[in-house]
Amino acid sequence: MGERLGLRLRFALFFAALAAGGVAAVVAGLWIAHGRYGGPAEGYVVAGLVAGFAILALTTWIGLLFDQNVANPIRRLASDLHTRAQAEVGAGIDETPARYLGALAPAANEINAALAEARAAQDRAIARETERLNREKALFEALLRDLAEGVVVATPDNRIMLYNRVAQELLGDIGLDRRLEGFLRPEPLLHAVNRMEARRARGQAESESFLVATAEGERFLLGRVSPVVADGAHVGHVVIFHDATDDLKSHAERDHLFNELLEHVRRPAAGIGAILDVLQADSELPAETRATFDAAMRDEITRLFSTLRDMSRRHGEATTRHWPLTEVAAEDIFDALKARCRAPLTVRGGQSFLRCDGFAIMELLARVLDGLTESDARHDITLKAERHDTEVWLTVEWQGPEVTEGMIDGWMRTPLSQSYGDYSGRDALDGHRTEIWCETAGDGDRIVLPLQAAGAPALSPEDSRPEFYDFDLPQAEVSGDLAERPLKDLSYVVFDTETTGLAPRGGDEIVQIAGLRIVNGRILHGEAFDQLVDPGRPIPPGATAVHGIDDAQVRDAPKMDEVGRAFHDFCGGSILVAHNAPFDMTFLRLKEAQIGRRFDQPALCTVLLSAALFEHTGEHTLDALAARFGVSIPPELRHTAMGDTVATAEIFLQMQELMRARGIETLGDAVGAAERMTRIRKAQNY
Repeated sequence: MGERLGLRLRFALFFAALAAGGVAAVVAGLWIAHGRYGGPAEGYVVAGLVAGFAILALTTWIGLLFDQNVANPIRRLASDLHTRAQAEVGAGIDETPARYLGALAPAANEINAALAEARAAQDRAIARETERLNREKALFEALLRDLAEGVVVATPDNRIMLYNRVAQELLGDIGLDRRLEGFLRPEPLLHAVNRMEARRARGQAESESFLVATAEGERFLLGRVSPVVADGAHVGHVVIFHDATDDLKSHAERDHLFNELLEHVRRPAAGIGAILDVLQADSELPAETRATFDAAMRDEITRLFSTLRDMSRRHGEATTRHWPLTEVAAEDIFDALKARCRAPLTVRGGQSFLRCDGFAIMELLARVLDGLTESDARHDITLKAERHDTEVWLTVEWQGPEVTEGMIDGWMRTPLSQSYGDYSGRDALDGHRTEIWCETAGDGDRIVLPLQAAGAPALSPEDSRPEFYDFDLPQAEVSGDLAERPLKDLSYVVFDTETTGLAPRGGDEIVQIAGLRIVNGRILHGEAFDQLVDPGRPIPPGATAVHGIDDAQVRDAPKMDEVGRAFHDFCGGSILVAHNAPFDMTFLRLKEAQIGRRFDQPALCTVLLSAALFEHTGEHTLDALAARFGVSIPPELRHTAMGDTVATAEIFLQMQELMRARGIETLGDAVGAAERMTRIRKAQNY
């Protein structure tokens, strides 16, 4: 079919039409002549037949020549150019068949030559780049191969993407796409990864240290995990570690030497003391008896000095290394304890940062909580972090029966975790150079664990909100009938929060919540929620400069538990909507235990929906969306909870029309579109 409608057929039809037109013109002329001048009709018919056949013959002959010298050469040129465009044909185009086409054939050859040169240049560039990459690959392989430390690059779910020779020697038969948990105890690594992600959310792109045992418990590895970020998304992490078995053995040997020293010194010291007591008590001992006591004292002194010399030698041979410490937010430790403790826990206190092994301290306090909760008589357990000069005291307070020092000592002597082998809580205390004790505080008792304080990261409320802070938090599971419901049929609560800063896990708190309901496509301005919140901590001047809320305004405001319950009731039966929803939802989700309610409904983010609708632009700020949709935000209301809520609600309603045009019609479609946008570039300002 394509051939019949090709160039040659079009020319044939053209000449056929030309011949038919010529014959028609001759017939018309003869008809007119006969009608005007008369005469025998046969003469006109004969003349018409002769002229008609002559025109057909001439047209056919010219058409064949045109086909042979024009149409067919053009078709061949097109075929040659198409072939050279699709395949690397080095030969030039034969210009002979197209000799009657003037400059067309030479031009085609010039195009072919330019294409060949472009391909050659591309091949040369590829060859140079390949050579460079091979050199870098060789250097990279040599670097990884000769590093004294093991290196593993893993995906977010801990599947191995890359490893070096040392990693293979330390971990055993590792392989690509195998899970890292199969070769080492997973808990310390996972805890370090969680702390690393918490650091990233606070704006700190730093690594985290951890101590872990191999899967078989044969080695202890001291490692650091660092994030791999691409386009703003966490795509994996790099784990660098070395064998710390000897270091920890040396540490344990030092403790053993110290204990052995005490045991060996105690006996001769006691003997010397007893002899001195006898000599002082009876100054008139017979000379023979005194000589016996003197000899015994010399023996004990000799034994004592021998013990000291031996211990000194053995201590000099042993190497020591402090327990690996890093900066950890106390709130991160408390969050982990709340997740695993079977009893309800209350957390109080502002943000605090410690220098410790976060996993070890968490496991140590878990032993304390397990011991406390063995008795149902102990209740109202509260975790606190209090600053005391250069230390932060982690305290566990409760109401009920007291705890003895013997009980605490028993808890500390149990192993911390399988990941730490035989190391106990007592070993962890020694490694952190601290102690734990019980004391009476107020109307109850508390256990105190002092740790070295660390500096808090600098947080600027002027910075943009973190893009997808703990992005797994805002999305509840959407399935069944809810996922299939059209967006226009759902009820929504559009909301916004103002906070003391940008780090919900770093101690920042909500100072205002505002919300508006959308029902049947209408914003219900009469059904609004707008409430100040007492954050329980000072509002930094930088945050006040953003939203205008200061300490005086929230002094008499209700606490978050009361406001949170009221807002939860306001949101009942609705889908949540916010601009950069993960940020606001993180604050709410972290307060669920305090509020006593769960924000488990789906949440839509206008940032992600905008990215799905306008992928060609990086402008997804609230101001940019307002300008795009013609929504006016009065300057005095910008960066206020209700002002931003009203603007977001109007934008969201207009977005729904565009989403329907793009095939995003149901809640499931909207959630899916948002999930596809989670890799928006970090450089975009939200």
